Amino acid sequence: MKPKTTIDVGEKFSDMPFGRDDKDGDFNGLRFRKDFLLPALSEYEHVEIDLTNVLGCPSSFTDEAFAGLVIYEGFSKEEVNRRLTFITEYQSIKKNIAKYISEAKPRKGNDVSN
Repeated sequence: MKPKTTIDVGEKFSDMPFGRDDKDGDFNGLRFRKDFLLPALSEYEHVEIDLTNVLGCPSSFTDEAFAGLVIYEGFSKEEVNRRLTFITEYQSIKKNIAKYISEAKPRKGNDVSN
């Protein structure tokens, strides 16, 4: 496994990520998790999420993308916190993401978003 990579969300995904899934538009948290986060986490030990070039980071997107790793993808909270870091000038964004991860509970059984 390679040591580290950075995903510039604004450059590689969207400068306006929004929503949980496809019904909320193309640049949603589920798509970011499936198409960007999971491939990066399978190849790299550590992933930096650069939010510098986004115009906002709504809770629906961040909860689905990052807490979704715990809820749907089988990652522990500790692993998510160890393997992801966030680059943003706004401490409130980091605090909210940390809160969503800490409150995430793995989902049992079938899930429609997987």
